[in-house]
Amino acid sequence: MEWIMIPLNFAIVFGCIYKVIELFVRKRERLMLISKLTEISNVDFKGINLYSSGNKYTALRIGWLMLGVGLGFLVGFIINIIATGGDYSFHAHDDEMYLYNNRIGGIVYVACICIFGGICLLMSYRAERKAEHPKEKKEEEF
Repeated sequence: MEWIMIPLNFAIVFGCIYKVIELFVRKRERLMLISKLTEISNVDFKGINLYSSGNKYTALRIGWLMLGVGLGFLVGFIINIIATGGDYSFHAHDDEMYLYNNRIGGIVYVACICIFGGICLLMSYRAERKAEHPKEKKEEEF
């Protein structure tokens, strides 16, 4: 798991810097909009929601993604237990088991996490679409 720490740290630092820059840029955009609103007088703003960010399903997406990652870890662990026979100890004379534990075992974990995370994100997308467009009951006309 040491191989993931450098990209993870880079992603966290880059994400924080990006959010700080975005905060200042959006503040400037809001100030420009406020100055323009004073110039406009005959515009109807009833259909515009200025307070929503458009990401009302973020919690759903993150929840499904975390569920997928958890399932990926669980399935990867089960596959490793089956493949190694439950023996994670290092034996100097057993080079094949050592190679499996270090190389293939890591690949199994990452593959399971990516597969199950992707499946759960697709399920999240489907849930969002169902929430946005519920089936309307059609009444029969005689």
